Amino acid sequence: MKIWLYATLAFAVTAVLTLTLRPLALRLHLTDKPGGRKRHIGEIPVVGGIAMFIGILVTAMVALKPTIQGAFLVSTVLLVIVGVFDDRYNTRTSTRLAAQICAVLVMMLGGDLYLRDIGDPFGSGLLGLGFLAIPVSLVIALTVINAFNFVDGIDGLAASLALIALAAGALATGLRAPAVAIAAMTCGAILGFLPFNFPAFRNRRLRTFMGDAGSTLLGFIVVWFTLTICQGEGRSLSPVAALWFAMMPLSDFFSCIVRRAAKGKLPLHPGREHFHYMLLRAGLSGRQVLAVLAAFGVFYAAVGLIAASLKPPDWALFMPWITLLGLQYFIIKRLAVHLRHRRRRVSMVVGELMAIPAQAQLNATQLNAHREAA
Repeated sequence: MKIWLYATLAFAVTAVLTLTLRPLALRLHLTDKPGGRKRHIGEIPVVGGIAMFIGILVTAMVALKPTIQGAFLVSTVLLVIVGVFDDRYNTRTSTRLAAQICAVLVMMLGGDLYLRDIGDPFGSGLLGLGFLAIPVSLVIALTVINAFNFVDGIDGLAASLALIALAAGALATGLRAPAVAIAAMTCGAILGFLPFNFPAFRNRRLRTFMGDAGSTLLGFIVVWFTLTICQGEGRSLSPVAALWFAMMPLSDFFSCIVRRAAKGKLPLHPGREHFHYMLLRAGLSGRQVLAVLAAFGVFYAAVGLIAASLKPPDWALFMPWITLLGLQYFIIKRLAVHLRHRRRRVSMVVGELMAIPAQAQLNATQLNAHREAA
């Protein structure tokens, strides 16, 4: 019952703060301006990340043990402060990456949360990481954090995919693991923010972005929560099964990295290689793109939940996961091509239908002219 109270408290604090911080953001120019890759209209306040952070923080003071509060607070404060500076002043990639590394190290060393093993992905037995545990955990954590930052390109996408991952992870534990409190309060905070970010006509005047402060915060919490439930003797979930909950952000991330590297671009610099841009170029609206990618996320999360229930061998989960990770770009590309061709066919049919009355009018005019001539 407490988890619902945690979610409700985080929801209320986030919703109220998102609404009240918007005027302050406009005065301080903490806004996102259109231009380049950004096609929105007008300056949009970027305070969703701050509001979610405070909503989560207030709830964490009630929900988390004092031993966890310190590491969690320091890590998240660092990410949010650097994220806010990036949203306001557009800091260098190296600065953001350094802050993320520090936050993850605090989580691992202060919170004792890191990958001690990765399960049995190859069917050869449990793979312990030994002395590689810290560096491997650091790389994986940075990957997930930046994966959620990468998908924050259209309204509601990063928040929705984080909501799916955390809710699925919590359900996989049967809502019994102590760490479910973290998932519950973060889900509540996301739900408190989404009405201001979801692409709907009625909320245009209240439209708000989460910014880097919000996307990196959500990615970090997904890492924290996943490590808590899939490591240790009392783990609730296999590390391999947990991979399915973040399939969409990770597949988008690796797809962008590979394609940018092939073009000689820096991997973490912004670009238009993301799945959501591919679908937007195919003619879908922002809401339609969100629905498509969220549907993929729900489907993959459902696979993870089924795996958590049936407990198949890790290798039987890892092989299809790694295959889909590589194929997801081609799946999205094929879908985009199909939608583009369908849109072209519809346009041709509409054009032909519109030409029929014009042709009929022309025929009638010619017939009248012949009658008059006769």
